[in-house]
Amino acid sequence: MQRPSLQVRTLFLSLTAFFFLLCLVFWFFIRQTEGLLVEDATNQATSKLELVLWLLRAAPDRPGLADRNDPAAQPAPSDRITLEGLPDWAADMGRHLGARITYIAGGKVLADTEVPGPETAELEDHAGRPEVVAALASGFGTDVRHSRTTGRQTVYAAMRADNLPGLPDGVLRVAVPYHAVTRDLARFRGVILGALGIVLLCGGFLSLLPARSLTGTIKELTLAIKALGDGDYERRLYLSDREFSGLAEAYNAMAERVGKNVAAIEGQRNRHAAVLDGLDEGLAVLCPDGRIGSHNAPLARLVGSGELDGRLPIETPLGPAVHAEVAAMLHDPQAKAATRRFTLAGDRDVEANLVPFTDQDGRRRLILTLRDITGQNRMEANIRDFVREASHRLRTPLTKIAGYLDMARGTLSRDPARAGTAIDAALRFSREMEDAVADLMAMAAARFSASMDRPPRTDVRRILENALREAAVRCPEAAPPRLTVQGDGDFVAEVEPNGLGRVFVLCLERTAASGDDRPVVLSRRDDGLGIEFPGAQGLASPAAGQVQGDGTGLPADFLAAYGGTLVPGDNGALLIRLPLAPASGSEPA
Repeated sequence: MQRPSLQVRTLFLSLTAFFFLLCLVFWFFIRQTEGLLVEDATNQATSKLELVLWLLRAAPDRPGLADRNDPAAQPAPSDRITLEGLPDWAADMGRHLGARITYIAGGKVLADTEVPGPETAELEDHAGRPEVVAALASGFGTDVRHSRTTGRQTVYAAMRADNLPGLPDGVLRVAVPYHAVTRDLARFRGVILGALGIVLLCGGFLSLLPARSLTGTIKELTLAIKALGDGDYERRLYLSDREFSGLAEAYNAMAERVGKNVAAIEGQRNRHAAVLDGLDEGLAVLCPDGRIGSHNAPLARLVGSGELDGRLPIETPLGPAVHAEVAAMLHDPQAKAATRRFTLAGDRDVEANLVPFTDQDGRRRLILTLRDITGQNRMEANIRDFVREASHRLRTPLTKIAGYLDMARGTLSRDPARAGTAIDAALRFSREMEDAVADLMAMAAARFSASMDRPPRTDVRRILENALREAAVRCPEAAPPRLTVQGDGDFVAEVEPNGLGRVFVLCLERTAASGDDRPVVLSRRDDGLGIEFPGAQGLASPAAGQVQGDGTGLPADFLAAYGGTLVPGDNGALLIRLPLAPASGSEPA
């Protein structure tokens, strides 16, 4: 349920406070008025009571009411008010005075204006009535209550009546109906309620004015704080109310300080992020439960695409081996920093450094650093392969050169012609050794670039054109080779350029040796690049990776390192296929 607005709550509280205050005022005035009206009714009843008692005792103009101390004024006994005539006299006097007259002796009602004479004996004992008790005790008593006889609210006044001629000692009581009091009180209550209702409405309306102003101020302050939370540190708060001017100044100063601090924190965070992202090593902070809390960009590049934060190492390309090592170090409080080597998916070799530390809550965490050593391992393997292949490729030419030179030295004085032939053979084998060294260097370059994360981008068309010019120099007796280009766009592949040039030269030499005068065709298709060399199909026969003494294994071995292939073509042609390089902003070599 939505909470009411401040303006509605202020109005409700104001009206409630006014209501209770006015109810208190109303109750006070009604009580005071009721007290005054009851007091006035009591005074009237008392006056009538004194009049009736005087008539019974001292009125000289009425039989039985003359002064008893004046014998001459006393009426005859037959004219006095007797006990039997008292009810009729009380009824007649009550009608004239507009009051109820009751005479009580010994608790019994002897006469009552509202009750006929014979029925007074049936009335209950009145000795316990409050006004009667007070009159007997002190001579006078009053009370306001509901009459059991008449069934109405009544004001009673009673006086002790002693030594009345012909009547027993008792209590004379006069009762005045209370309906006149209630009628006046109801009329006054209506006037007061109307006035209080008007005051309540006016008070509620007036309470809206400060509430509306306060609501506007709070709304403006809320918008300013929301803007501050959204990063708008330039917004300032201006409040016209003097009571809120200090708050506005404090907010403006806080916004300025927060803006400066946030800018400093963001700058520091960006510097730290740049430092971490600029590292060659992937870095991750692991939480106490073994999940990755944060990581830098090199780690994402190292393990591949996918969400890393909030995951266990086993749920990422890091795999179960790294997960087991992390879990063991987190659960062993005595474990120290350690270095391990792992092989990730995709045959990536990494060196992992795990450094434990304790956070501010005393929980054990880990910093995991991964360094890609795939290139290093491949380089070591390439060096071993290069040494082995150099020993294999150069041993035969060097042995032949050494043998022919020894023969030339032994026959130089005896048979100069034979010595010259030996020297020519040694020279020929030296050229073969030069070609073998070139092949070895090309293969070494190919394997080195293949071990890199991203081989160089190479313009295949430009390399092919350079190879055509070099082949024309190497084979001047053959017809100059021609080039035909098919397809639009760039002819770019990710391949080492020097080794590719060496492969093209070998293919062109085979083309020149075959005497095939068809042009070399360079084509570009969606599936990659194709280079067709006529008459060079023999280079496709050796198995890839087998290094031959004459260099025929170089093209297959070199191209396989970059995803390329050698395919026998039609009519003795050789087709080289290379995958296209992905689009990039860098210029091809």
